[in-house]
Amino acid sequence: MNNPLQFDPMFPDVLGMIAPTNARITLDALQLAVGVFPRQAYLNQPFEVVTILQSMIDQPMNVRIALQLPVKDPSGRPMNITAARKMVDLSLKPGEVGALRVPVAALSPTQPGENYPIQVAVRYRASRSGKTMRPVTGGAPASVLAVSPFKLQALSDIEFVHHPHNASQENITLPFDIAPRRMPNPPLELKIAYETLWTVDQLAQEQQLLAAKVEEARMIASTLTRHHIYAAVLRRTQDLYADHGLALHPGEARAIAKMVTYTLDDGATLEQVMPLEETRWFQTLCQTLAANPEVSTWEPGEIVERYLMESALYDAVLTGFSIIRPRVRVNLGDRQERINYANRLVSWLAGQTEPDLAYIYLPLVLGGVTVNAVVMGRDDDPWRLLDEMREAYRGRVRLASGASVEIFEMLDKLMVRAEDDLRRARIQRE
Repeated sequence: MNNPLQFDPMFPDVLGMIAPTNARITLDALQLAVGVFPRQAYLNQPFEVVTILQSMIDQPMNVRIALQLPVKDPSGRPMNITAARKMVDLSLKPGEVGALRVPVAALSPTQPGENYPIQVAVRYRASRSGKTMRPVTGGAPASVLAVSPFKLQALSDIEFVHHPHNASQENITLPFDIAPRRMPNPPLELKIAYETLWTVDQLAQEQQLLAAKVEEARMIASTLTRHHIYAAVLRRTQDLYADHGLALHPGEARAIAKMVTYTLDDGATLEQVMPLEETRWFQTLCQTLAANPEVSTWEPGEIVERYLMESALYDAVLTGFSIIRPRVRVNLGDRQERINYANRLVSWLAGQTEPDLAYIYLPLVLGGVTVNAVVMGRDDDPWRLLDEMREAYRGRVRLASGASVEIFEMLDKLMVRAEDDLRRARIQRE
């Protein structure tokens, strides 16, 4: 296929157009969200277990969804819950996104009640050679779909379950309620339904729309300067880390925000890490504009907060390594090792892995300390960040062990150098 773009775009995040972030479940090469509609049903009234499936790779996969229905209520009384099928096998094309609906009904002698559980187990098989084509944290929405916007809206009205990241990602508990009324007769027949929402068949048209937005994205990119976005990046940094189990000291949040801001403000190009078109955040911006042209009228900080932050963090990791490498005498790995580390960090943001102190410091805080005097928000005092980082350092280093000790040794040296840089630049404390 003749691709008019200067880059190969990631596949769009259709799942994120339907389900909230806390409902996204990631199983490496497969993402999904599971819900029930309606949440409350009458006796003899069918309701649906709905599973949105999003393949993350460029290879086909086989998916099996199994339902375990309750047979007794909490009081020990028998329940009669029937489903169209208790096990469904599907074959997904590369990158396919689809919606599976499995009708379920409660029959006599089931009693009315709340929070009855259906266990949904999801397994898949796919080639290990599959290349990941979607960011695990989400990414840009689709501009072309295989279904109408009305069907997509109907799916987004479903109540998808919030599944904790520390619970089994392959076994999901789905609560439902039975109201104290009954329909006159049991349903005659229950049939499953599967509908494709997006496949690579939509990619050619998607690429045409992206190509038409590249120049507009360049113009918007030129407005993502430190004066316009730093405050928004700082807010989003604090929220992202807190939401994923790593509360930040004020200095840590400022340093990470400065590293991300520097990356968005031409840092990746200045550090010769990658051209603008190859940055993940720029590609996400192009896809976002293709899907929602109104985004071009938003304030720069709003665009970053809503759509670009996760992809910018990925790019900031690679840029941060490039910045600190000449300043430390430590082997920071080759490019592929740095990419692997960036992928681990964003996998943590997607709820796949446990928090790690390194995700704060290496290389984001270390890089932020290095570009401290370059990236300054309005009324920003660069000495303040270093003072706050000294305070954070004293609190963290007492608990450091293993690889963290080496990270804090690098931090100490970089802060001394940053203080010297401020003095040489004759930047006074406010």
